[in-house]
Amino acid sequence: MSRTVLITGAGGFVGSHMAEGFAAMGDAVIALDAAFDSRTRKRLAGVELIEAPVSADVLPYDRTVDLVIHGAAITTPPEEFGMSAEQHVAANVAMLEDALALAVGHGASDFVFMSSSGVFSVDDGEGVQLESTVPTATMPYAAAKRAGESATAAAGSTTLRAISIRLGPIYGPHEASRGTRKIVSQVRRWLDRVESGEPIIVQMPEECRDWTFAPDLPRALDALLAQEPKVSGVVHLTSAEIVSNLALAEMIAGLVDGARVDVAPLGQAPRLPISSDRVDLQALYAWTPLRDGLAAIRNIEVAR
Repeated sequence: MSRTVLITGAGGFVGSHMAEGFAAMGDAVIALDAAFDSRTRKRLAGVELIEAPVSADVLPYDRTVDLVIHGAAITTPPEEFGMSAEQHVAANVAMLEDALALAVGHGASDFVFMSSSGVFSVDDGEGVQLESTVPTATMPYAAAKRAGESATAAAGSTTLRAISIRLGPIYGPHEASRGTRKIVSQVRRWLDRVESGEPIIVQMPEECRDWTFAPDLPRALDALLAQEPKVSGVVHLTSAEIVSNLALAEMIAGLVDGARVDVAPLGQAPRLPISSDRVDLQALYAWTPLRDGLAAIRNIEVAR
């Protein structure tokens, strides 16, 4: 059965892939963002676009939705906006509250808050970070995501299932910097380097991360929401394909003839990958292998 799916932050990297993917599954998608660039508008042709800030009254009062996916967020450090850490967290929580009001006011049965593995510090967990790992990161981005997870849990009721999905590192086509998300993924940065003829500089070669192909996320989330018994609380949604930075760099360099990888070790504590102790991630979805996803990005960009 077709659903009506409202996605906030749908002009961004992950949000636009969510909108594109749910539309491809046959759902009626309402894509909400403060701004859509021309490329994203073209990709989301056929999707209803609303260019406006997230607010509780952005939809007509009689419009119903089935699922709200809240991805709108300020991820750029607060000082770049002239904000304090407290203002940064408050701005993100305010957007979440409006998104929850949209879900409740328009009859949604499911609400999904897109959180992040950024809630964890490098000291959290032993080799891998799970849902049972207590997050302790304190930077504004982490504080905002943790506050969002708490608010989402509190919003759950007998009529609204409200869950948080923590995403690890995401890569995929169409990734670009924007005002609220200026820092692109390591994959994107390294692809840019090899395409410009520069070597990839690997400063933490042994650090291992999980990498998820952005186009996989909509169907993986759909499968998660369909599970019985129904999931609740916080769930890690990741391919759980864990590779070292050096292996990733070598995969990317292999896409371009003559590309070079240089190792320049940096004395810094490595971040950890995430996985799940709540969901069998491999049974949940047929995730795109990292090597195949990287080749797909390269093929898309060469064809432009």
